[in-house]
Amino acid sequence: MTVNEAYELMLYATAKNKQNGYLSPNDFDTSFNIAQKSYASYLLGSFNTYMQGRPIARVELGNNQNVRQRLSPIIYGYNLNVDSSGYSPYPGDFLNVDAVWSYYGYNRIRYVQQDSLWSYYNSVIDPYQTNPFYLVEDTGFRFFPDSISAAKLSYVRNPPNVVWGYTEDSNGRPVYSEVRSTQPVWDDASMFEIIVRALAIVGVNLQLNVVIGYSQQIKTQGQ
Repeated sequence: MTVNEAYELMLYATAKNKQNGYLSPNDFDTSFNIAQKSYASYLLGSFNTYMQGRPIARVELGNNQNVRQRLSPIIYGYNLNVDSSGYSPYPGDFLNVDAVWSYYGYNRIRYVQQDSLWSYYNSVIDPYQTNPFYLVEDTGFRFFPDSISAAKLSYVRNPPNVVWGYTEDSNGRPVYSEVRSTQPVWDDASMFEIIVRALAIVGVNLQLNVVIGYSQQIKTQGQ
């Protein structure tokens, strides 16, 4: 689904469900970009869905192949440069760790929480010099041993902002411009989920099946 198709669908839904309903290009961009970040957060795992004694969300990265597939457009690979203190900053669009490996080969580098640092650092059975690990800090990773000069990261990035670009006609009305637009990265199933969230942000609360039905109506009218 292109950004123009998404905008047309939101315009259609807004017009049908909101008195004097109109959605400006700027309102579309704003609501959609908030919604896609909300959707990515949902797929990663919403903390408020954790249950006592089971700190796992109903939906989160690693649950199953479907969740990973939905997130795949924003899962990227990145080479980390690690300084002499064992520190490496996050990529600029970093959202969440997927996996960390040694730079040469794919030997896993383990994640350790700060409250377990002493145990892992002083382990005789599993010495960190041969079984490295990392901590997550506020601005980056901290690797042990600090002699690691590089690592490979698989991470979930923030979805790039979508823009419905346009020019203006002789009456000052916006006309879609593909060249000036930034397209969404999601598959169609995810796009419908995001649009439902975006519509709620602008005050149009609809079920997913209704939005999908509107999409079919737009296609039928265009034939």
